[in-house]
Amino acid sequence: MNVIRSRTYIWQVVLCLVAVGGCGRDARLPELVPLEGQVTLDGQPLSHGSVTFLPSGDTKGRGGAAITDENGRYELEEQDGTLGVVVGSYRVVVSKLVNPDGSDFTGEDLGPMDTSARELLPAKYSDLSQSELTAEVPPGGGNIDFQLTSE
Repeated sequence: MNVIRSRTYIWQVVLCLVAVGGCGRDARLPELVPLEGQVTLDGQPLSHGSVTFLPSGDTKGRGGAAITDENGRYELEEQDGTLGVVVGSYRVVVSKLVNPDGSDFTGEDLGPMDTSARELLPAKYSDLSQSELTAEVPPGGGNIDFQLTSE
């Protein structure tokens, strides 16, 4: 009887792990393509900025987001960490929060609303309702750069 209970328990654990972990990306979701690029502000790399692609028009999918590195480079990923986005049209929001002294806001302990962090970029890039940035992600993905100005 103990052997049967042990085997039953093992299979229950295995089935739970498969159910929780899944077997990869849902096949019903649109295919993702890799997308990367660089963000500059007044000709200089924008480090530690957030880049968010929001599907627009008939574009399916969840969009993508990234944080730029020291060279202003980004690589989009979906909310679950899967690299890439769906082919299509996007509204883009680029944001960079800084502390009052101009240093990068890291948000390690508090969110921006709980601090005196402020947005460095104009609303035409950083505000979801005002952003003028758009992008067309082509089949196969690729590279999309954003050259921003502080004016």
